[in-house]
Amino acid sequence: MRVSRWLWSLSLLAAAFLLANNIPYPSASSQVLAPDLGLVSAQAAAAEFVPGEVLVQCRLPLPPAAVATILRLAGGAMVERNPTLGLYRLRLPEGVDVQQAAALYSELPWVEYAEPNYIVRAATVPDDPLYPAHQAWYYDLINAPAGWDIERGRPAIIVAVLDTGVDLSHPDLQFKIWTNAREVVGNGIDDDGNGCIDDVHGCDFVPLPPSSDPSDDHGHGTMVAGIVGASSNNGLGVAGTAWGVTVLPVKVLDSTGAGTASDVAQGIIYAAKSGAQVINMSMARPSPSHALEQAVNEAHDAFGVVLVAASGNEGQEGVGYPAAYPAVIAVSAFGHSDPNSRAPFSNWGPEVDVTAPGVDVYSTHLGGGYAMGEGTSFATAFVSGLVALLLSQDSSRSDDDIRAILRIASDDLPNGSTPNWDGWGRLNMGKALQTQVYQTVVPGVVRG
Repeated sequence: MRVSRWLWSLSLLAAAFLLANNIPYPSASSQVLAPDLGLVSAQAAAAEFVPGEVLVQCRLPLPPAAVATILRLAGGAMVERNPTLGLYRLRLPEGVDVQQAAALYSELPWVEYAEPNYIVRAATVPDDPLYPAHQAWYYDLINAPAGWDIERGRPAIIVAVLDTGVDLSHPDLQFKIWTNAREVVGNGIDDDGNGCIDDVHGCDFVPLPPSSDPSDDHGHGTMVAGIVGASSNNGLGVAGTAWGVTVLPVKVLDSTGAGTASDVAQGIIYAAKSGAQVINMSMARPSPSHALEQAVNEAHDAFGVVLVAASGNEGQEGVGYPAAYPAVIAVSAFGHSDPNSRAPFSNWGPEVDVTAPGVDVYSTHLGGGYAMGEGTSFATAFVSGLVALLLSQDSSRSDDDIRAILRIASDDLPNGSTPNWDGWGRLNMGKALQTQVYQTVVPGVVRG
């Protein structure tokens, strides 16, 4: 009742002021009591602001004291005034919705604008001890801190890392590892029908039959997993790209870093059936495989998974597989000394979609340690991490939506002597997480 009286008083004050000053009352399309609250942007709705405060900028040719009186009568207690900007900071009555109040004030003809008193924070910089010396240079290049201000990832988003396995007890990863709630531990039955028995924290497809221990015996998969989603702001080691998401370990490569098309194909279907929304494949082979392509298409078409893979490390024209398949986002790598150019080892070609850091990348390693590496494998993990953040922001996004965002938000780079090496350009996390795409639902009619 108190809030409704305040809204009614505000509208009466507006009408009285207009009549007293011979100002025409607003048209029906802009009635004070019926602001279009649906036009409040999603970005504003998600922003942080001071509870119970509104900033109002007036355009009345009246002394500041008179304006302050009018605003106070409208229901807001003035906290402070900025004379240079003509800006008034108001405290609203208890229980009044800040965004609704700002929308109502904005409808008044003597108000230039009104908005919540938004909270502005410094760009998010992880406190992980290895971040400043080893990671900041490439995360700054891909605008990660601005992205983390917007989204850091949600545990409901699962990124399957198809690789050599993951060090499940690594301090920077152990709390990020997927737990299969649908599996009854130790009963020897594949309870959830995903192709692996008693798979509590992932599955190992090397060798067959599958086993429930996807521990890493090489190191590559643990580094990839750390780039995707190592815990951050925990006072340990390094920061992952999407430190709030869940990592699903799927071992499809052996201790030498090699695997078969059939193993990878099984791993893809397993990840899709287990609920992964993103599948990271930091691997490449020079020639196609029907089995691999079939698994990729099944995960993409039937399960709606976004698949990301490496272009290859031969330093030649020709993107490897599975990255070259149309259903997969193909990733190349840029360098460190010249981040506007292709890393010398990175393959290129028209199938490349985007480029990401691939040199001097620091991440988690076996035995709870950390290591530096290079390769399109690691560049791929950054893209998978950003895809996971985009899905954390809006889980309804499709593969087409993700590709459209990456295309719009990536920073174009020079071709140099290798055209098509960077695809849409260099990953830009901050820009991507501020990009909205809209799809045409009903075909339009064009009249000549």
